[in-house]
Amino acid sequence: MSADLPAATERPQIDLHVLFAPRSVAVVGASPRSDIAQTVRDNLLTMGSSTRCYFVNPKYKEAWGSPCYPDLASLPEPPDSVLVAVNPLRAAAITEEAARVGARSVLIPGGGVVEGGPAAAQMQREVREIALRHGLAVLGPNCMGMIDRVSNSAVYIGDINPWAARGHVAGIAQSGSVTDAFIHFGTRIGFSRIIGAGSEVVLDICDYVAYCLDDPETDAIILFVEGFKRPERFLALADRALELGKPILALKVGHSPQAQAAAVAHSGSLAGEARATEAALAAAGVVRCADLDALFEAAELHAGCRRMGRGVGRGRAGIVTVSTGEASLIADIAGRVGANLPAVPESARAAILAEMPTLGYLGNPIDPWGAIDERVAYPVVLEAFAASGGYDVLAIVHDFPYRSLKGEVAVADGVTRALIAATVDRPEVLPVYVSLTSGEPTPEIVALLDAAGGVPVLRGTTEALMAIAGRVDWEARRGVRLTEGPRRPTWPGLAADRTVLGHDEAYVPEDLGPADSSAGPTGPAPVRTLPELESLALLSAAGLAVVAAQPVVDAAGAIAAAEAIGYPVVLKLDATQLIHKSEIGGVRLGLPGPTAVRVAADELLAIGRLHPIGLRGLLVEPAVAAGVELIVGLQRDSQFGPIVLVGLGGILAEVLDDIALELAPVAPAAAATMLDRLRGEAILGGVRGRPAVDRAAIVRLIVALGQLGWDHPELLEVDLNPVIVDADGAIAVDALVVLEDDLSS
Repeated sequence: MSADLPAATERPQIDLHVLFAPRSVAVVGASPRSDIAQTVRDNLLTMGSSTRCYFVNPKYKEAWGSPCYPDLASLPEPPDSVLVAVNPLRAAAITEEAARVGARSVLIPGGGVVEGGPAAAQMQREVREIALRHGLAVLGPNCMGMIDRVSNSAVYIGDINPWAARGHVAGIAQSGSVTDAFIHFGTRIGFSRIIGAGSEVVLDICDYVAYCLDDPETDAIILFVEGFKRPERFLALADRALELGKPILALKVGHSPQAQAAAVAHSGSLAGEARATEAALAAAGVVRCADLDALFEAAELHAGCRRMGRGVGRGRAGIVTVSTGEASLIADIAGRVGANLPAVPESARAAILAEMPTLGYLGNPIDPWGAIDERVAYPVVLEAFAASGGYDVLAIVHDFPYRSLKGEVAVADGVTRALIAATVDRPEVLPVYVSLTSGEPTPEIVALLDAAGGVPVLRGTTEALMAIAGRVDWEARRGVRLTEGPRRPTWPGLAADRTVLGHDEAYVPEDLGPADSSAGPTGPAPVRTLPELESLALLSAAGLAVVAAQPVVDAAGAIAAAEAIGYPVVLKLDATQLIHKSEIGGVRLGLPGPTAVRVAADELLAIGRLHPIGLRGLLVEPAVAAGVELIVGLQRDSQFGPIVLVGLGGILAEVLDDIALELAPVAPAAAATMLDRLRGEAILGGVRGRPAVDRAAIVRLIVALGQLGWDHPELLEVDLNPVIVDADGAIAVDALVVLEDDLSS
């Protein structure tokens, strides 16, 4: 930051409203050799916008039929917004000129800005400093611009879809091509605004999300995210959105292996960056989507729920189709994505068979085609399903008739009317129309569904069922949020704060590149790995159930300690530089008496002397009865802070890779669901005659570890591995703690 840039508290305020509702826009660099100026102007004309558009270029008197002014000062009025349509490396000079004439916002497109080397980094630093000095809202650099349907204005360098309707979904993307995908998606999703975030040097995704949350015209937000500049603030805003009932749906890309590679403990290797991000977003109520198709269908479902004032409850779906083969395919897809397709209730079965006694198969999904006239069959089945009380969602799956072929439209019309009739007076059931394939919706069917209150229209069965599952999770998380409050106590205050990125003193804009090109990276903070004895002591003092360890220096001391503890015992190497003892054979289990202890002690000390491990002696611990082995761990993610994990397998946890993660701190109910999510969860309930384990004890351990991680930011990693759990409790028989070195003393 330059020496003359005012402190954050002294800088002029930045008004995002001027960015999204400009009264006038100036395109600097308008030229007949480029179509950017024409596109921006014509987009406004297409929208019927009242935003005035001016062209600026001293080389021309006019371009594309509009007059050109020599500079911004020559315009008939100071523009609210300035678009930089010249080489992005000249953006700083244009931004300075914009500030001088009284503009309030600047948009900087231009591909390759981030990847442009030192010159591009210098430009971004200069733009940032000019903007902060003068209070300019800067969108970009390296963006496509924005479209705001609420203010009916746009500053966008690509063509705008003239058929798109105004709606209540905001789209924010850190990719220009994805921004375009939002714009040209079609007509099913009505957007309130679409924002191409670009490189985010003054405003970031948090600022845009906050603006949309404050906007009464926005009911949901879809995001394409490559990275978070202020991850904790984003989680706080997402939590606020959950509280407000405004779903945030996100496609997060760009997971890297760095965090996993740098981990010391098993918990860090198992968590990794991608899983930590998933856990953090889930805790804040963000609906995660796997790809753009899934994102769009989820958006349409959530918007449809809002239009109809209905939810999906537990997601119990009854599906009616027009083909037995398609019904089988849908059932297979449902199994693959975890959709909830309950069996047909007896009341519905009786009602259907009373009208169609020759129906060959009566299940869910169901194909009643051919049993009797379809004009009778579908109303009967759909009415029976809806009336049964066994379903929260009632879906008709039928392909959109290609180019509105008359006969196919008639069939689709019939089944659609039956769906509407069965659910119109049943607000507890959400009707959904699903096309098995992802073709374009047929206008006749869309009009019919719109007239019925905006029944959701979904393309692709896989995407539709995933969208329903995502909505189930969102509704459940919102219920928990409204009754239990936010996951982290700091979130409400952070979400209420409207400090923009450029004014946020907690954010260091390292990504703009160092001002001194010779400066190298600072590297990660030094860490210290505690030996097991100290790790156990720290965790025991915090109230976690860990085994007691007695340090000794030789075989005689080991025998004396074992006599006091009681046989059988466990013997381990005690060393300051040994992380995983089993890798060098540094553990002896189930020693039944003094002779076995002496032999084991001599063997272990001999092994210890062969390795540069900082040998101190031995640890003597009571042997814990056999049970189910778990790993319970903590990993402090570089973006989202402490993450707690639990998994099956103990020392084999990384091999089995059966784990569940939650953002810390973790409430008991959330900890219990972690166990439910394990693939091998049935083992905890008792198998092959073994009793069920004490799940409450595991929950207590997870909760305590999560609270410890939240209360102590110096804790980087914790491994409780293995944790032995049986019907009588859970206890960690080995522990590893990694601390920030400068705080560990």
